[in-house]
Amino acid sequence: MKKKLLTGVTLSCLMFTIVQAWGAGFALYENSSRGTAICGAFVAQADDPSAVFYNPSGITQLEGRHITNGINTYTGFVEIHYPGGGSESVKEKTWFVPNFYLSQQVTDKMWIGLGAFAPFGLGNQYRENWYGRYNMYHAEIACMELNSNVAIKVNDSLSVAFGISRQSFEILSKRKIDPKSQIIAGLSAMGLADQINANMISNLNELGDIDQEVLLEKPAYRYNVSFRYQINEKLSVGGNYRSKVSYTLTGDVEYNDLPSIKATYEAFTQQGIAMLNGTLTNAKVAADISLPDLYIFGIAYKVTDKLTVEADIVRTQWSVYDKLTYHFENGLGDTEDKTGWKNVNCYRFGAEYQVNDQWVARLGYLFDESPLDDNYVDFSLPGNDRHLFTSGFGFKYNKFTIDAHYGLVICLDRDNKANLNPNAFIDYEWQHTGSYTHQLGFNVSYDF
Repeated sequence: MKKKLLTGVTLSCLMFTIVQAWGAGFALYENSSRGTAICGAFVAQADDPSAVFYNPSGITQLEGRHITNGINTYTGFVEIHYPGGGSESVKEKTWFVPNFYLSQQVTDKMWIGLGAFAPFGLGNQYRENWYGRYNMYHAEIACMELNSNVAIKVNDSLSVAFGISRQSFEILSKRKIDPKSQIIAGLSAMGLADQINANMISNLNELGDIDQEVLLEKPAYRYNVSFRYQINEKLSVGGNYRSKVSYTLTGDVEYNDLPSIKATYEAFTQQGIAMLNGTLTNAKVAADISLPDLYIFGIAYKVTDKLTVEADIVRTQWSVYDKLTYHFENGLGDTEDKTGWKNVNCYRFGAEYQVNDQWVARLGYLFDESPLDDNYVDFSLPGNDRHLFTSGFGFKYNKFTIDAHYGLVICLDRDNKANLNPNAFIDYEWQHTGSYTHQLGFNVSYDF
């Protein structure tokens, strides 16, 4: 009975699902204040130290040594509507994402660039007893990347760069488990549904939710290659490729509030609870996942001596994130989950106007496609196509430069009518509405 019940429990999703910790494309493009102020449309310009993130080959435009250090903040709101007229709002929380870049000219032909930034991240937090708690009620992602590059100036027009990165990745996910549904699902999988009677249902209705918390982390490595070509005094193009990352994350799963067995329960109920508790034991867990490679291309045009505009496209290969494989060192064993994610594009546009020798004004717009499939449930991040509107300024004083920006992310509504994930707890019907995020940040740079 134990083996079959464990199979039923596994099929009804008593495992941690990493896709529930991520939203509609969890890549972060906002990794410098100047770049964010023009919505990341900076690949063809790439003429400050943050080029290490956007296009490392651009640092060949910088003489000597340059550094910049900054921070970006995200404060978001999400509203979810579900059957019966109910709704839920995400607890507002501000997330802080730092960045640091250094470029150093070595010779007339060679530069090195170093960067520390967050290419992925964020999360959501709901009430512990909210409607979607069996999907998740708390999720956080933290990813910091250390990136080193060598850039070569081939000639006055063409520069290329190659880099290696070390990523540190951590995921925290919390959700609730309904013991009644899990025990019934396990019995049904065993062909014992006819043994479920009114007394057993009454016993199971007394059981409270089980709390599940999973923490996974692991470093990994990836590479990047880039180029920048100055066609003429007004026109330039650039491209950057960052490879995918394959992870085997490791960590722990912890369960709290497991149901107690009461003497008043009938024997079949007691046995079902005992098997469930024997399955959900604190244990080590590992997860095999792949994060996507990115292709970025941009073209910049100097309209006048003061005005420069740029358009970029980012292709993110989210289809590599097609499945998640888990290895639980408890009764759950090995499981596999499908995600349904697809490859998507992000379209970025920016303009920069040199007001005078000290002040620069900036504007940007971005449209980001969602990789999520509407047939899969995910309450972690707003799983929607999104618009981003940004503005900012730069101020230069002697060898110091201060850049600041503000951005508003508006997510489009998204409806879920079904859930094709075989490991889903139940079918959810819900709608993301009114989702938005405020971004605010700054960088301070110094030219040696």
